[in-house]
Amino acid sequence: MDQSLYKAAAGLDAADARQLYALATSPGEPAALAHRLRWGLLLVAGLLLASGLIFWIAANWQEQTRMFKLGLIEAALALSIAAACLWPRARLAALLCAHLVLGGLLAFVGQTYQTGADAWQLFATWAALSLLWTLIARSDLLWTLWMLVGAMGLASWQGRIHGLDLLLSDPEPLSVVVPQMLLWLGLALVPWLVSRLRGIACARGLGRISHRLGLALVLMIWCTYGVSHWFHEARGFVVFAMACALTAGTAYLSLQSRLQDFPSLCLATLAANVLAMSALLRVIEFHDVAGALFLCLMLGLAGLWASVTGLLAAQRRMRAQAWAREKEEAA
Repeated sequence: MDQSLYKAAAGLDAADARQLYALATSPGEPAALAHRLRWGLLLVAGLLLASGLIFWIAANWQEQTRMFKLGLIEAALALSIAAACLWPRARLAALLCAHLVLGGLLAFVGQTYQTGADAWQLFATWAALSLLWTLIARSDLLWTLWMLVGAMGLASWQGRIHGLDLLLSDPEPLSVVVPQMLLWLGLALVPWLVSRLRGIACARGLGRISHRLGLALVLMIWCTYGVSHWFHEARGFVVFAMACALTAGTAYLSLQSRLQDFPSLCLATLAANVLAMSALLRVIEFHDVAGALFLCLMLGLAGLWASVTGLLAAQRRMRAQAWAREKEEAA
């Protein structure tokens, strides 16, 4: 048995120590293993069915007529929604399939009929049409997929699909950058807003995967905006300071509030390290390459040490708080 369990049991009373020992030495497979395995296989089946349909149409694009392809995709979408309504056990997998088929349908319409719509309108329509069953299903998985679609729509609306484009291109004015940063903040707040409404909240409250995905996306965008303005514009300190403030607020909420989440705190810490390194490299002037590389190495090691030390302390604190809450609920 791991020695850490003995250390944890040293401060417990006899009853709690016996319960911990029984839990640590109990054999057998998890009680929910069969359910989780069946659930995972259904999700994989839904993913493969939707992907197979899209790939088959793309591979046979010239051989099939336009109406046949359109009817096939629409029939697959209708069957997926019908399966979600009539087969409760496979509802999540059917809605996952419907979500992906809907995106394929919109892409097919845009490619075939050349509506002239921008790429962001496709993703916006996709997110709007799939929002209904995402709200009804109350699943963190569907909210994660919806967040990805929304992020792609927002990124294509800005004309910036990847961060390298932001770093290499000329920075945009403050009147454009600040609203864009706030729009990404609004996207990251979607899982929290959903968790506040009982009728549409996920089964376990806050959707952790969608929440972490949203934070990862917005932290990446904030860091990219802050670094690009800091290095390319004389007045870029405003955007950089805003990115630092938003990152610090994310770290505080991940540590203190009901949004407390250790992986989210790790993401905010990584973003803070990127911003700190950028600030020091921007302020310090280098005269030779060797000195620059040595200083970057020392700064990186110092940031790594401080981050690991702080994260370990925060993890112990969160664990102690969770243990205290469990004891209060048990009592």
